[in-house]
Amino acid sequence: MKTDFLVIGASVTGINVARELKQRFPDNTVAVIDKENGCARHSSGRNSGMLDAGFSWPADSLKARFSRLGNQQLTQYCESNRIPVNKCGELVIARDEDELSVLDDLQRRAEGNGVKMEQADPRSAREIEPRARVCEQALFSPASAAVDPVAVMRQMEQDARDAGVRFYYATSYLRKAGDEYITTLGTVQAGYVVNCAGLYADRIAQEFGFAANFRLLPLKHSYLESSDVPGAFRTHISAAADLSGSYPGVHIALSVDGKARLGPAVKPALWREQYHGAEGFQPFEMSRVVGVGLGQMFQGGKEICKACLQRFTGSAHSRLLSAGNRLAREIRAGDYRDWARPEIQPQLVNTETHRMVSDFVIEGDSKSMHVLNTVSPVFTCSMPLAQHVCDQIAAVGR
Repeated sequence: MKTDFLVIGASVTGINVARELKQRFPDNTVAVIDKENGCARHSSGRNSGMLDAGFSWPADSLKARFSRLGNQQLTQYCESNRIPVNKCGELVIARDEDELSVLDDLQRRAEGNGVKMEQADPRSAREIEPRARVCEQALFSPASAAVDPVAVMRQMEQDARDAGVRFYYATSYLRKAGDEYITTLGTVQAGYVVNCAGLYADRIAQEFGFAANFRLLPLKHSYLESSDVPGAFRTHISAAADLSGSYPGVHIALSVDGKARLGPAVKPALWREQYHGAEGFQPFEMSRVVGVGLGQMFQGGKEICKACLQRFTGSAHSRLLSAGNRLAREIRAGDYRDWARPEIQPQLVNTETHRMVSDFVIEGDSKSMHVLNTVSPVFTCSMPLAQHVCDQIAAVGR
């Protein structure tokens, strides 16, 4: 097979990059390969569907740049394609007096990012969400929303096909052989490669000479699904302190049909696709993942070690219920028995600092571009992120 552009990975990033390339270079051929039998089989189709408004990320980050714009673009995309959007908003609460200053910080960050945030006293917060626990003050983000990620991905794939992008499923990328690329479908001659392989993007990037200082720590995100009726909550609920860092904490997320989820419980997956128990056991990969995790904990200093222990130990079910009861009233164990499909995010660790990388990473040259650390909120960011990736491709002289 010959193609001008070869995109590895039918993820939300990969499909949007392919669509953008075809729009910019209509006379060029664009092919997408993926080892699965269809798109959105991993993080792109397993995430909560929560559309991030972009108020919590540092102003100098790619996440801040693309969350606000991505929220707008993806909402408009869904509406134009008659894909349901739950415009429920997000209530950010202070759980105690210590978190009031964090609310002020988030307000300033939102203003710097150009994101609308409304002040809410306890009375107005109860009007927005009667079950929320509010200490003196809260913020409300009207732009936060929810969609069905699988429905969005199906439409994006169809749009890419209609534009002329070719898809080759059940086709695994194997290795680079000079200027050719070996896949399970056969040898591919490609003028340019865009690596959007998610959980395997670091491995492919290293073969091309990139991601030298990064190693993957796959993190499994699990949400408890509420058996309560849709509409039992009116809005997403988050805690101010859990949004003040580079990694969001436990929150209540609504689905497109108004059902509540509590999570995520986060822990390292022992290999890249360890969704259920020992299914697909990869002993060599497990040894590497464990090594990365232990290295981050013990070489990153006491603070990192403490943070990892707090995040990854204890009963996930009881920990989520405890965190949920600090967010809202009447979080009952009987209503949260079932787990949603887990998602595994391709979290990068910097081997020099031994810290988790908080932002997206894009590296490349005139022959290939690699999109790394596609963690939350990459689904929200996917459309402007794809445009940025294509800008980078143009900048290196493709």
